[in-house]
This record gives sequence, structure tokens and C-alpha cells, in this order.
Amino acid sequence: MSSSPTSHQCRAGAGCRGRTRDPHTPQWIPALTIRPNYLCPSCIRSAVAAAENLWHDYLELYRSVGDTTVTAPATGVRAPSPDPAAPINIHIEALMTDIADSAHRCAVLIAERLGVAEPDERAVTLSLQMVESNIDVLLHVPEHPAMGWLPGGENWGPITQDGVGLALRLIELHRSARATLGVTRGRDRMPLPCPRCEEQRLGRWHGADVIDCGACGSTWTEANYRSMTSILADDYKEFA
Repeated sequence: MSSSPTSHQCRAGAGCRGRTRDPHTPQWIPALTIRPNYLCPSCIRSAVAAAENLWHDYLELYRSVGDTTVTAPATGVRAPSPDPAAPINIHIEALMTDIADSAHRCAVLIAERLGVAEPDERAVTLSLQMVESNIDVLLHVPEHPAMGWLPGGENWGPITQDGVGLALRLIELHRSARATLGVTRGRDRMPLPCPRCEEQRLGRWHGADVIDCGACGSTWTEANYRSMTSILADDYKEFA
């Protein structure tokens, strides 16, 4: 959902990280923004977190494609194929291509505005580094014509894009990557919401040393998480 060009509601719409509950209805209200057709501070932080984490996501997706233990979710009827990893691997490869393409699109626009050389299309690391350091530049890129996949993802043709839309795409890709990797890696979900973005996405990957938020990318050590749990537990006692 996108706001109108003159709206000061966050362009993330219902997915806004700074949204609040309407006191008169059960609906969420996107946070206000400093500029029309823009993102709120919480969603800008999410875009930065996505750029910071997408390279790690990309590497994990790459490793999972080569992992013969990767299988599709254990639900539904199992196919008689001798290679059960193929369906999810095709999805992973498409997601990796989407990450690389989106990162390069963002980097090209940033490079144009900064007057510097754009990264090579294959240099995913350099593209994401440029985006991570220049989210504010990306967000100021106005709407313009471009070429891309049309709705449905089957045809390539003329589209319109802007920096805010591309930043939201990075957030969406980070979410998709974490959800996909959740199928191939064990993850323990934590009961508390994230204290930064308030999403119920806190968890820890098996073998990891830190607890992270699958929504905004924030991380905590085990000690910090326990301390946070104790503080919130004391707060809840007041309402018991």
C-alpha cells in the first residue's frame, strides 16, 4: 500500500514500523513523516538494517543451495522426485537474483546522484555497501521511468520506480530471505516482542551466539536478552 504524493503518512502503509493503533477502530495507522510520500524514522532504520543484513542473507542462501540436506517444508504430500531439494533451491536462486538486481538498481541511482562510478552489476557486496552508507541519498531519488518485471513477474517492460519504493523492496527482500532460511535452519523463537520495532520476530538460529530480530535486524547478547526479559517481567507484575 502506498500513500498519495501529498500524504505525510509513512509509505510503508500497514507495514509501517512506527504505526500506532487507531483508538476508535482495530486498524493500524502509519506514522507521520517529515516529507510527503516518505518513510518514518522506524522504517528508515529498517531499510538500513536490511541493507546491512542482505549480504549475510545472500551468503546463507548461496550456501543453502549447495547443501544437500536442504529440503522443502515438511508439510503436504511429498513428491516422488529423487531430488526433493530442487523446488526450494529454485526459489532460493530466484531470491538471490532479486537481491542482486535490487541492490544494483539502488547503487546505480545513488552513484548517479553522488557523481561516482557505479559498482559492477555482479558486485553485490559493493552495491549493498553503497546502499547501506547512503540510504538518505536513495530515499531522495524521485519517481522516474525504468525497465523491470511487470506485476506477476512473468514479463519485462517499462515501470516507474523511486528511492522510497526501492528501500521498501530491500526490507521485503530481507524478510523473504529470513523466512526462506527459516525453512532450512533451526531457529528458536523468543516470547518477547522486539524492543526496537515491537514485532514478534525475536529468535536465535541454532549455533548462533546472539538473539536477533527477523524484522529490523537488531541483535542482543544472551546476557542482554535475559536482562531485558527480567525488566519486562517486573513491568508486567504491575498489571497482574
